[in-house]
Amino acid sequence: MNKKYLCIALISISIFTVGCAKTKDVQIKPDSNTQTKTANVAKPTTTDISTDKATNTEHSEPASNNVGSSSTDTYQLSKNVYTNKNITVNYPQIINLGDTNKQKSINEIIKSEALKVLNYHNDNTDDLTLNINYEIKWKSGNLLSLQYSGVGYSKGVAHPNNLLYTTNINLDKVAKLKLTDIVKVDQTLVNKFKNGTYKSQQTPDQSLKAAAEESVQLLTTDTLIKNFNNADSLDNIGTENQSDTFSYFTKDSLGISVGISHAAGDHAEFEIKYQDIQNNINTKNKYLLP
Repeated sequence: MNKKYLCIALISISIFTVGCAKTKDVQIKPDSNTQTKTANVAKPTTTDISTDKATNTEHSEPASNNVGSSSTDTYQLSKNVYTNKNITVNYPQIINLGDTNKQKSINEIIKSEALKVLNYHNDNTDDLTLNINYEIKWKSGNLLSLQYSGVGYSKGVAHPNNLLYTTNINLDKVAKLKLTDIVKVDQTLVNKFKNGTYKSQQTPDQSLKAAAEESVQLLTTDTLIKNFNNADSLDNIGTENQSDTFSYFTKDSLGISVGISHAAGDHAEFEIKYQDIQNNINTKNKYLLP
């Protein structure tokens, strides 16, 4: 009987030992779903970076603004905002370009040009209310064309001003482009502009459209040639070379904005198809166009 109990005890001990050995060999693998969820948690972005009494906030640019993108470009744009009291200027910044120094230089140009809208107010911003947004007119590996628009109002003036200006950048050379860098300014260009397609930056209004078109037709050839030659600069505000004329580029057209009366909208934009001004396009910079 004692031998029987001894055998049973030995068998039980053997089974327990084998079971323990197997337990030590089992590895608990992490839940694959948990791992995926953790990887997909977005990292918080940095906000409220104070610079020169302004708040500079950066976040991803909405895809809807990239309607002018070319499939050949290799960078993205993030949205930044400059705020100071009642002043808000939204502007983009390039990210993921691959060349850090080049990216930094381009972004400095973009920001500097975006904020030059303050030149209209001679640095007297205490009583200024300004709200500027931007639109990407064209984005490729060679060319970035940005259009800014909004409303500015200074306390005590008769009415707010509808503002529009642009920034075009040759990404290859990291240089700002002017209208004269792309096209030859002459009477042919003026005629094409006057017969171009009107583009309203505001709610479509047939009476406003008619007033804008009439205002442009009243501008003389000499006036337009002078303004085209001085176009795309916010540095000449308050001087005899101020033109309030700006250009931008789309997939198939050159856009030109000119200053007109407040009653007609303050500015008017007309687009000209590239194919209609082939003889005016600078062959040296033709590769920049879509």
